[in-house]
Amino acid sequence: MLTIDLKDSVTLVVGGSRGIGGAITQALAAAGATVTFTHTGAAQRQDQVAALVTAIRKEGGRVEAVALDACDAQRTASVVDALARESGRIDLLVHNVGQNAARPAEQVTDEDWTRFLDINLTSAFNSVRAVLPHMVKARYGRIILIGSSAVYSGGGGAIDYAAGKAGLTGMMMYLCREYARKGILTNIIHPCVIETNLLRERYRDGAARQKLVAQIPVGRLGKPEDIAGLVAYLASPWGDYICGQSVLLDGGRTFFQ
Repeated sequence: MLTIDLKDSVTLVVGGSRGIGGAITQALAAAGATVTFTHTGAAQRQDQVAALVTAIRKEGGRVEAVALDACDAQRTASVVDALARESGRIDLLVHNVGQNAARPAEQVTDEDWTRFLDINLTSAFNSVRAVLPHMVKARYGRIILIGSSAVYSGGGGAIDYAAGKAGLTGMMMYLCREYARKGILTNIIHPCVIETNLLRERYRDGAARQKLVAQIPVGRLGKPEDIAGLVAYLASPWGDYICGQSVLLDGGRTFFQ
């Protein structure tokens, strides 16, 4: 039987408490990784964070939760360095941070542009810059960035969101060129139409959801677990020859609707 074994892998999931991120955290822990995941620290989500930690530990998984504003470079570095000191290394970084507010481009203010680029792009740089010294020292690392199908379709309803997520591709290509020979492999996963709370809020009524499903060749919405499974695969030895790839997980919708 083929299995995904991440036993002893020291993993950091930035943005790992709910939706796609929560599924990633659960999948990596189930595969044997020791997972630290970050969350915003929002008071209204503390119960959700606690429930995720409890569920993983109940199944025998090893997990810790840390509050982090991913746009805070100094705090990000502090979290990463503390994890590396405690564990001796960091094997895997999954960066799953993003925010989108649909509106016409002409309504995007200068402040909006800076804020959303910080959330969708600069936060990833903060995480990557923080883990690289530890991965270089170990001559081993896996970096998986969570993007968006908006980089192909321009969808999502916001120019700053599409631009920020597109910037991850340039980041990945640089990392592959400069760090793959040092044992650090980087890839991007671009989700689309994944059934999370954010999607449910945008497509509230049944008719709108059925219309959306009709656009997807495989005939269903994506599940957070679809993304999590690929993350686990790329993080495992099965992914050791995969580097510099942008993988679109959208059920075929983007190019075939």
